[in-house]
Amino acid sequence: MAEEKRLNKKGYLTQTGEGELLLVNEKGVAYLVNESIVAIWDRFEEKTVEEVIQEVADISEINPDELREPIRELVDALVKAELLA
Repeated sequence: MAEEKRLNKKGYLTQTGEGELLLVNEKGVAYLVNESIVAIWDRFEEKTVEEVIQEVADISEINPDELREPIRELVDALVKAELLA
């Protein structure tokens, strides 16, 4: 099995005047997100998706198997949005 790629967060976190969270990519495109998305995005500092899944599982006491698919889908969306690379 090939080693999983290590990803890093890109862009930055800000918020609207109403306090809604936004992740903004390097092109200036903003995405409305929630605290859970930010918590996962923020963990990506030279880590693989599997490492982040395990970290979230340890913190939340949720089985990693239950987290794997939703986190992978989120990571795919964040990569497409140029917020992870």
